[in-house]
Amino acid sequence: MSAQKLVHYHAPNTRSATIRWLFEELGVPHELKVLNMKKGEHKSPEFLAINPMGKVPTIVHGDTPVTEAAAIALYLADLFPEAGLAPKVGDPARGTYLRWIVFNQAAVEPACMDLALKRDPGPAASLGYGSYDATIEALAGALAKGPYILGDRFSAADVVVGSGVNWLLKFKLLPERPEFTSYAERMRSRPAFIRAVGKDAELAKSLES
Repeated sequence: MSAQKLVHYHAPNTRSATIRWLFEELGVPHELKVLNMKKGEHKSPEFLAINPMGKVPTIVHGDTPVTEAAAIALYLADLFPEAGLAPKVGDPARGTYLRWIVFNQAAVEPACMDLALKRDPGPAASLGYGSYDATIEALAGALAKGPYILGDRFSAADVVVGSGVNWLLKFKLLPERPEFTSYAERMRSRPAFIRAVGKDAELAKSLES
């Protein structure tokens, strides 16, 4: 376990929920710094000095900031190998693990956001994700093998992809296919997921008062 200070900059009801769930899975000590988005705390000079995008999730490990949910998940799972959430370098499963964490951020989210915002994405050959339909079929294929991205082994890839699938189903940006709905149900049943959601619900209420 790392001896350096670990800080998670967080706001409820944001993409940072992915990392809050991951911390619950890891069970490691860290400091939670809550940013009140309604008050613009994520755009304060102090936070912008850490993450110029003014976005959460952001972590700081020692003096090193790490941003972007996928990068943070990869970083933390490697930082705490005793949790067993990342295949080691040299393990053939690591390629699959890396592939789908990155695919979620590089293909699934952009494809679904273009759909949600009714944007013309342009020619498939010009897009990293190709097309929405191709992206969804690829994701369904990865999840159909189940019960997890790595078969019988739960990993940080499931935290990243599972968070995305849950969110996208909620907003009807993924079709109600069994590959997605059954996977989402498995993720929501995890004790760490339940704890993270409960803590964020309480936090959201406290920020409204």
